[in-house]
Amino acid sequence: MENHDGATGRGAEDAYDYYMSIHDHAVQAKFRSLDNPSNINHLMDSVRSTTTNNFILDFSDDAAWAAFDLSKSSIAALFNADRPDVLNTRWLNIWYPFQHRPLLELLARRYDFSPRLLALMSSDPKLPRKTASRASPRKPDQSKFKKFWSRRSSWSEDNEALADIDEMSEQTSISSVDSVVRGNLYRIAENLWHYASIDFGRQYVCIGFNSLYGTKQPANVEDDSTGHLPNCMRVWTWLVLCEDNTVISINEDPFPFAAGHFTTFQLRVMSEIRRNLVNVFRSLSTVHEEPLLAHNPLMLLPIRVRLGETPEETAHRDSDAPGLLFYYLFENWHNSYTLVTRKESRYPLELATLRTQMFSLPRLTHIDRLDTIGLELGILRRHYESYTRLIDRLLEPQTASAASLQNSQVVSAASQVSLSGSGSVGRPVVVERESLMGVSLGGAARVRFKRLRDLIELYALREVEEYVKQKEALVAMNFNLIAIKQSLDVGRLTRITLLLTKATMLFLPVSLMMSYFSTQLSGVSYSVQTFWISFAVVFFLSWLALFLFGLFNDNVQTTEVLRGVWRGGKVVRHSSPR
Repeated sequence: MENHDGATGRGAEDAYDYYMSIHDHAVQAKFRSLDNPSNINHLMDSVRSTTTNNFILDFSDDAAWAAFDLSKSSIAALFNADRPDVLNTRWLNIWYPFQHRPLLELLARRYDFSPRLLALMSSDPKLPRKTASRASPRKPDQSKFKKFWSRRSSWSEDNEALADIDEMSEQTSISSVDSVVRGNLYRIAENLWHYASIDFGRQYVCIGFNSLYGTKQPANVEDDSTGHLPNCMRVWTWLVLCEDNTVISINEDPFPFAAGHFTTFQLRVMSEIRRNLVNVFRSLSTVHEEPLLAHNPLMLLPIRVRLGETPEETAHRDSDAPGLLFYYLFENWHNSYTLVTRKESRYPLELATLRTQMFSLPRLTHIDRLDTIGLELGILRRHYESYTRLIDRLLEPQTASAASLQNSQVVSAASQVSLSGSGSVGRPVVVERESLMGVSLGGAARVRFKRLRDLIELYALREVEEYVKQKEALVAMNFNLIAIKQSLDVGRLTRITLLLTKATMLFLPVSLMMSYFSTQLSGVSYSVQTFWISFAVVFFLSWLALFLFGLFNDNVQTTEVLRGVWRGGKVVRHSSPR
């Protein structure tokens, strides 16, 4: 740990004394002040590093200290020590959760997680597909993971053989292979991209949700999205807000079989996935190399950095900090919502391209692509609706438990004094407020969750609905264009047929005349001049008759033929070499 001179301010000194009072060498050695300019670069590099397994960040308005890669025993010692007021909020982040099951069990026992919630948090990562992974063009070294797998489960078959297990048998709890397939959370989350979970306890509220990240695939990597959003990765996240002002974030490992050997594409994807978390971590430091107004406004989070010092605001900062941290870890607007809200997002560009192609040459293949776009938009709509439902559940007012039951140990605050004074009850008594399920969000977090819900409705769901309407309009337009094209083709064929018929009728009198001149009649002789004069007269009279007939029936084709001959001549002249 940094020396006493490295921590400045009264709050930093109290935090330093707190960590030194814990009898654990890792706690004493690894915690660093986030407000010390000499530490900020090292701490930020640790957050971005793919080798980091976890970190703990304790903070308040007066101080912020962080430590990385603490063991279960060190974290247990830290949680068992009473936290001072100068570090009233704690953030525990866990990457690669399937490798930290003992730590998850420790948290479950401390905050009384339900067994089902602990089992879901400890789920095994989803199995790789038979085909090459979309993010790994080469087969990674799996020896490290297989060794861990053999210790934690009874799997002895090859991974590809396990991937062949029937889908229904994996999802059925009474199946004979239930003991083989341990956790199936990530399989459910992979099949249902809008899957979300919320769980209330008397010491915590926990939400689980999928986050979507746009990841453009390189040309040499196969896409195994199997009908889901192309060039998009799904990552599951747990967020837990605890009663003692502790926020726990648990992030799914997007590449569980990479064994630490990440490709360039995987590193880029992980950087994109961790962007929001890194921004929140950086915002908890008061070290700023530039003035606040020079920063990106969306990156200035009002958790520790504030402008005013009014008594009304400072009185609520300690109670608002955990809820604000919980909110900004959930928000992640830049990644989850810009899939459809950006002006240059894929869907408006692709719909505009299809519209142009339809006007040029409508095809039935356009209908197939529009149907695929509709399915993708349906996934996004359900995904955003799952967010709004989570927010609605978080903002629901808490209701008291049934304290009027005969053998209930829950009493109202008014009757607590009389009950405790009488001494007639020999079992523990719980105040009604403490029996409520879930942890209440602070006022600052609640108003931001309401605002986020409005933003999702306005900028995400409305955009998706608009794209769906455009898709349906393009489907109808494509059918109409095909019908119009077929009608034009039939009309063109009719005109060609009529033109051939007129040509036949035009030369019919000439044929009769030629037959007459070819007949050998006695005493009758014809000269060449007589033949051609007769030919011209008959041909002109035939054309005049057809022209008058077409004029009366509004079907004159002479101008169309001359226009076509003129246009064809111009094309030949322009294409001839100079």
